[in-house]
Amino acid sequence: MAKKDKEISEAEQAEVEEKAQESSEEKVAPEKQQDDKKEAPGEKETGEEKISEEEIRRRLEEQLEKITVLDVAMEMMVTLSSIAYQKFGLPKEVNAKYRDLDQARLAIDCLSALLDICEPTASTEQSKPLKGTLANLKLLYTKEAG
Repeated sequence: MAKKDKEISEAEQAEVEEKAQESSEEKVAPEKQQDDKKEAPGEKETGEEKISEEEIRRRLEEQLEKITVLDVAMEMMVTLSSIAYQKFGLPKEVNAKYRDLDQARLAIDCLSALLDICEPTASTEQSKPLKGTLANLKLLYTKEAG
């Protein structure tokens, strides 16, 4: 039974991370086209493109204009869920040395608070996986700390 809970938790965690990454990539995808410019001081070569510091700054500003607070909060929630699993020492083969139930509880409480605040703004598609992850984390905490 514990192995099944672990597998479900890890699968849900992967799903949450994938959805948040997709959401983030859709809104922050860098512009692919660039004006041809002669190389000048302050330019950096990346692959086949030569990008000036000014161009990098312009692209970052464009990306920042597209990012919403909800995007940042969603990324934070995914990170908190990952940290919580790590602080439970899961999977044991990799993370046993990180086991710290107080830190796991803090990550769960932060995730819960952020989810409560963001839920009215977030779509069901965004919030549903996080709700499931939160429920699993709370259950796991009860089992581990009990």
